[in-house]
Amino acid sequence: MGYSIFDETMAEMPWPEIEKAARQDAIVLLPVGIIEEHGPHIGPAMDTYTAYIMSVLTRRNLEAEGVKTLIGPPQYWGISAGTAAFAGTFSVRKETMKALIYDILASLHGWGLSRVFTINWHADYHHCKAILEAVQEARDATGVAARSIIKPTDVDRFRLTGNEDYILVQQSPPSMGESGKYVDYHAGSLETGIMAHYYPDDVDTKLAETLPDSELTDEDLRGLGKGDEEIRKLIPHGYFGNPSAYDADAARQFVEDYARDLADTIAGFLKEY
Repeated sequence: MGYSIFDETMAEMPWPEIEKAARQDAIVLLPVGIIEEHGPHIGPAMDTYTAYIMSVLTRRNLEAEGVKTLIGPPQYWGISAGTAAFAGTFSVRKETMKALIYDILASLHGWGLSRVFTINWHADYHHCKAILEAVQEARDATGVAARSIIKPTDVDRFRLTGNEDYILVQQSPPSMGESGKYVDYHAGSLETGIMAHYYPDDVDTKLAETLPDSELTDEDLRGLGKGDEEIRKLIPHGYFGNPSAYDADAARQFVEDYARDLADTIAGFLKEY
């Protein structure tokens, strides 16, 4: 048996329990990830697993503060122009992803679960933009009080003001690691460490220890999405980062701190609205 992304989510709740939670004014966390290749050492479900575990820990923190919280089934169909050249990356059309999120939010709203917060762990620009647009359109059309949780750096990235009614900006997310000359974004030290701690059966740590730093800069990564041949030349092994530098304990602390910040952000928002 593998790891279940449905454990502690609504997928394992009988419908009367869901209706009861709605009557108790529960909020919903919606994990959003993707099935995407993550180098030769990690399975493609990494982003989905991370969005899921972030949601589980965030829920536990919120429940400890008296906030009734449910977790929706993880939405794992996403967009990745940057790794679509590799087997294992299921990249859907933007309209497909938007429709899925819109319909999920509409279903939740129809059951009386209107306060929904998306927790995303995949940084592709078009993927993130699809979430933002789907949440905004669902709010306008259905009345669902959903918000997409984003990091402070995403406010500028998506040319937002930070005051949009369809977003919630995290208070102070932890650093993903020391900034250096080279990036460590995809299947590098942090993500390898996360898998080593939470999902050790889905990462080959012995192989990771032999993988060299990709030695790519942000400028280099502008080549992602420009064609399969160019992508395979840029990231021949499907990662950009330094897998061999993983630290499972540091990754665990990062995830716990990140989930704590998510919970604090949501709890603080709920007190104001």
